[in-house]
Amino acid sequence: MSMPGKRRSTGRRWPVLAAAGALLVGAAVTVVALDRGAAEPTGCATPARCQAATTAGATPTPATPAPTPTAAGSAPASATARAADSTGGGRYPARFSIGAPGVGRYRQSDAQLPVPPGYRVYEPHDRASKEWDLYDCKGTVNLDRIYFRAFIYIGTDCHGTVNITNSIIAPPPGSANRAILVNANSAGRLTLNIRNTTIRPEPVAGGQQNAALTDHAINDCATCTIRISGVDVANTGGMCLCGANVTIERSWLHDNYIAHLTDPSQAHTGGVFPYGGSGPVTISNSRLEPGVDAFTGKEVPGYWKAITAVLFTQSEGTSTLRDYLVRDSFISLGAFGLYAQDGIGLRLRDNVFGPTHWGHTSQCGSDCSVTYAEWSNNVVGSIDGTPTGKAVPRPS
Repeated sequence: MSMPGKRRSTGRRWPVLAAAGALLVGAAVTVVALDRGAAEPTGCATPARCQAATTAGATPTPATPAPTPTAAGSAPASATARAADSTGGGRYPARFSIGAPGVGRYRQSDAQLPVPPGYRVYEPHDRASKEWDLYDCKGTVNLDRIYFRAFIYIGTDCHGTVNITNSIIAPPPGSANRAILVNANSAGRLTLNIRNTTIRPEPVAGGQQNAALTDHAINDCATCTIRISGVDVANTGGMCLCGANVTIERSWLHDNYIAHLTDPSQAHTGGVFPYGGSGPVTISNSRLEPGVDAFTGKEVPGYWKAITAVLFTQSEGTSTLRDYLVRDSFISLGAFGLYAQDGIGLRLRDNVFGPTHWGHTSQCGSDCSVTYAEWSNNVVGSIDGTPTGKAVPRPS
């Protein structure tokens, strides 16, 4: 692959960072101007807020759901679900066991990750926004063993296959958008494969800016297929704002970074959030615990104010989420574990639900009609990922 040339203005849509004026909690939400023109997603600070309507400018509904109880439900736990170790019997990865080769253990507050031997360092094309540009993706583009001191912008005419492997994506202070901003238009298809990679924006002090800290690491596009495999995502507002043709496997979300925010609710997102998505979305063998300080094994203080739910589904317009499967995964430390407000025939099986603030799951409420095709062997677990024999009831 040849390195992208100098910046072009043709076909370029600059990402928009907008404040969500009168949202449910009056919090600012970072968004991008994607081709499909989706309205801004919203978050919640209380169960009552979580019940509200979600499209930009919508009037919140007043319904107040009670957190779903976590007592034993109708489905007994299988022997596999009761495997008594912090990986659920090997179903999901141990902490610090995946990601870019050579990274090792790190603290949430470390200013930078080390550059492992054999990696090339890519500096941003735009030093003001901290953006590294990928405009031309015809055919196949391979980005391997690269340390990006930037966020990655995938341009409007980027159609083809992009493979990001064995790499580190580390947006520095001053970054103007999410870690990987996909803005490919609908004129062609884009396949984005991210494998054995660490996505970890660098922390900033109070009042300073790094937009990648408070937004989902990755977003989708109308004609995208995204596969995330063996990826370590930390110090972000969530893993993926994506709801169609997405596969997440053997990956890890942890350490949502909110230390620089006076009000953590400004970062309201969802861990994996198919906002307005139609599916399919598959999440398997993954460890999704945004509110954990992985180095200490304890909660990030106030984590629940920043992450509405580890798994969060919402419709937008007339969208309906289908072909949604979550299996063999650890789901922990969001305001809720699962907050499903959209979806037909959702399937969740053999998952472990760790501690949350409001409850392992939420009620659907009066303004949604979520249905489940499968809910089996989903059990309660401890903060380290160890399952118990107590079943999590299917949400009502």
